[in-house]
Amino acid sequence: MVISLVQLNASRNYISKTYEEAFFKQSKLQTVALSSNSLINIETKTVICNPSLEILSLSSNQYLRLPEEAPFLYSQSLRVLKLSDCNLYHLPPETFQKLPNLQELYISHNMFEVLNSVQSIGSLTFLDVSYNSLTDLQSDIFTALPELIHLNLSYNNLSTLNITVMPQLVKVSNFTELNGNPWMCDCLMFNTIYFWCRNNSVDLELVCSSPAKFKGQPWKIYENLNCDNDNKDIVILVNATATVSNTSHESVANYKDQSVRHSSPEQEQVLLVRTNEHYFYISIALLVAFFGLLAGAGILWWCDVRPRILRRSDTVHSDAVTHHLTSSAI
Repeated sequence: MVISLVQLNASRNYISKTYEEAFFKQSKLQTVALSSNSLINIETKTVICNPSLEILSLSSNQYLRLPEEAPFLYSQSLRVLKLSDCNLYHLPPETFQKLPNLQELYISHNMFEVLNSVQSIGSLTFLDVSYNSLTDLQSDIFTALPELIHLNLSYNNLSTLNITVMPQLVKVSNFTELNGNPWMCDCLMFNTIYFWCRNNSVDLELVCSSPAKFKGQPWKIYENLNCDNDNKDIVILVNATATVSNTSHESVANYKDQSVRHSSPEQEQVLLVRTNEHYFYISIALLVAFFGLLAGAGILWWCDVRPRILRRSDTVHSDAVTHHLTSSAI
């Protein structure tokens, strides 16, 4: 047994599983490469007795499965974990809980639609999630990952961004780490993301994917559009969120709604249709209330007023009969 082993490259073999303490007594082992194998399950304590291990590559194991209710691995020393191209689509909540010193995570070329469990890695500084299927970037990812200095989001399904993430995003990503996404170049995007970047000297140089007439063109095409850029209050709000962490998402949504009022004719048409729908429903509600009042009045008349009228009619009739009898007696 080689007890002074520092690096082990076992890539491109037919390894299908690992065993507990697979590298027993390898106290100097720093790097293990098991990429491009046939791994399905990893024993959680595979590297628990390797105090010097810093880098573990498991990329291109396309049958790999992560445990649902248990940590993926136990290691106090692991700093770099590579899980790219493993056909992963979900990160269970406890996946990285026993990797307290993990700093770099590579999960590119998978099928992730959301980033969830990575928020539990407070020490993470580098995250590569390129070539996945992300459609949105949650604003809390930066508060959960305070040490993050590099984020690669290229070649996902992002068409727009939450305005509240921009101050943090531009600190950890550049154009090349955002390209390859189907960016939508409309006036709403102009009045939020583009407007913020321009006023903060951020040059992302994104490429438009839609609408069709702008496909393949740099998003500087905005400068030739008739989009109003008077939504400076949006930028003020975004700058405020950079220092005040408890800014409500409802306030941001209200500002976004204001920017829609200065958007494209298509968006104005949608807003008009929605307004007409609101008026229609209000009219229906008023009509139902009117008939309800009529019904209530009818019930009131039937139960209260009508008996009173009948009693008065009976009284008058009785008085008339009495008067008639009295006259006859005389």
